[in-house]
Amino acid sequence: MKRTRFMYMLMTVAVFFAAFILPRVASSGGGAAAELASIKKDFAPVLNLKGTPAEAEINAIAHLLTPGSGMMAIDLRHKSGEFCMLEPNTKRYMVHFSHNPEKTTEDILYFINPDNFKVAGLQVTRLPKLPTKLGKMKPFQWYYYDGKAYEPHHGGRLGKEFLVMAIDVM
Repeated sequence: MKRTRFMYMLMTVAVFFAAFILPRVASSGGGAAAELASIKKDFAPVLNLKGTPAEAEINAIAHLLTPGSGMMAIDLRHKSGEFCMLEPNTKRYMVHFSHNPEKTTEDILYFINPDNFKVAGLQVTRLPKLPTKLGKMKPFQWYYYDGKAYEPHHGGRLGKEFLVMAIDVM
């Protein structure tokens, strides 16, 4: 009786293994190669970086996207072709990254709260006004955005003042 029960149990395990485990192992073989090829294609610029500083910088940026970083990632590709990283408490500090930096001179944008600069005496309204069309900013030129005009990187009015600067990296 014990031997029969043991055989049934052994057969049950074998059937479970054959039905559920083997197909997953078999399918993951080809899937793993395809997944690796996809990773190599999608992350080619990152994988081509050499040296500890580059790896550390990429990891530092990646940490900004992780839960608990204090930054909020917003996909604005449908409006401007950019990704936004917003400081969510005051919503007064942002960094935008172009999805296709080779197609624009506005690859990275900084949106900064001007209040501390105004307190220190900077007359922010004397800076050039932020252009209302994409691709019109000069790299490393600070612009003033009054919060009322159309802001092309967000596709609307923000209702808050910002100092804005673009960097062209491509």
